[in-house]
Amino acid sequence: MIKFYDEDGIISPRGEHIKADIAITAFSMHIFNVLLEHTGAKQSGVVRGSVDIPLYTFKQNGRTIAVYLSPIGAPAAVSAMEEVIACGVKHIIAFGICGALTEMNPDLFIVPTRAYRDEGTSYHYMPATEYIELKNAKAVQASLEKAGIKTLVGGSWTTDGFYRETRTRMNEMVKNGCVAVDMECSALQACADFRKAEFYTFFITADSLAGETWQPNCILDLKATDVTSVAVAAAVNLASEI
Repeated sequence: MIKFYDEDGIISPRGEHIKADIAITAFSMHIFNVLLEHTGAKQSGVVRGSVDIPLYTFKQNGRTIAVYLSPIGAPAAVSAMEEVIACGVKHIIAFGICGALTEMNPDLFIVPTRAYRDEGTSYHYMPATEYIELKNAKAVQASLEKAGIKTLVGGSWTTDGFYRETRTRMNEMVKNGCVAVDMECSALQACADFRKAEFYTFFITADSLAGETWQPNCILDLKATDVTSVAVAAAVNLASEI
């Protein structure tokens, strides 16, 4: 197990300060493009972590909100979050796709309440625990349901290796109350807590592991934009309520 040391890193993020204190990020290029189109966000800079990430901004009720495409996987996603927080952002809304672990309508939005730490990055940001609490889950659920979106709350299983999602491991996670599997959630919450930022997240399902065989959902079809558009609008609405 990785031992946690509560001290400054040898290398620190050096983001350039921006006016935005809220950022919205997505992981899928398809969803991100819908987000840019919906908000009209324009590129205003670049953050440099493990990779160079263009940073976009738009105005919402006189407030500047940042937008960026997050890399997939806990190490890269946290690297990007570090740089964005170093730019002065205090609130990060991350939304994207997940795998369903129970039978559910693919139009249902999942709000994770805790994330099981089956990845390595979070252990550099907090001591070892089985899971981490998603502190703003109630606020996310309230915002979605206020907008008329049906939600499912429960745990999420954050893993580094989606090709090693075994049936035995999945069954253990379901017994622990997990309804979804993702690749970044626990690490992003741990990073936000360490940097004293606020993290908000929700998922839409891209596939299901609940049946006897793996089943992709319609969200993987680039023509299926209805759920994506709702998710984008929900993320922007949540940002306006913070």
